[in-house]
Amino acid sequence: MVLLYANRCSNLRKDDKDYGSDLRTVEKVVGASRVKSFFVFRVRLLSRRGFLFLILNALYFGFIFIGALLSQIPSIAVYELPLGGTVFDVNVNPLLLLVEIFLFNLFASGLLVTTLPGLVLFVLPIGVVLWRALLWGTLIAQLPSPHFFAALPTFILEGEAYVIAAVAGITLGLSWLKPRWAYKDENLSRSEALRKAVRECAGLYVLVAVLLLIAAIVETATIAYTSAL
Repeated sequence: MVLLYANRCSNLRKDDKDYGSDLRTVEKVVGASRVKSFFVFRVRLLSRRGFLFLILNALYFGFIFIGALLSQIPSIAVYELPLGGTVFDVNVNPLLLLVEIFLFNLFASGLLVTTLPGLVLFVLPIGVVLWRALLWGTLIAQLPSPHFFAALPTFILEGEAYVIAAVAGITLGLSWLKPRWAYKDENLSRSEALRKAVRECAGLYVLVAVLLLIAAIVETATIAYTSAL
């Protein structure tokens, strides 16, 4: 449809007053199509690991629930997070705070802590995600209702991002350990499978980055809101 529309515009006379606006419309449609294709490709990458993604999601939310339950049992020592605790200086410029949160979550919590350990042992990303879910469940259980509802979107967005990061880490680990497990329909050597997994990981991290950016925006707004309570 875009090509037909572009062809029609190219046949317009240069002095036609509608030519410029038609051409700009085509450019916008083509640009939007490229952006859509860019993200659709990444979503398809994730859909190839759909079963793993669903299992990790179920475990993630299940362990949040378990953490919330355990925090209500006085006889069980559960790691508690301070309600107002944060590793960031909340008094800085909001834009700077947003950037700090995003970069920390993407490179430290996501890449270094969740994904790269999968290169050593493919099950490590699972353990990292579940441990984080337990801690977050403990934190959620301590929050007063206004803080809970304010923080809930951040927990969901960051959680989904880290689950995808774990999928990437598991894929990296399986690619060199058992290429057939990572790419069962392809006869790849360990080095070929690892290179393919790295490319796949890069594609998945586009989704991770988008989710963490949205989460950072929400968290920055949440910090401003909860500070005023």
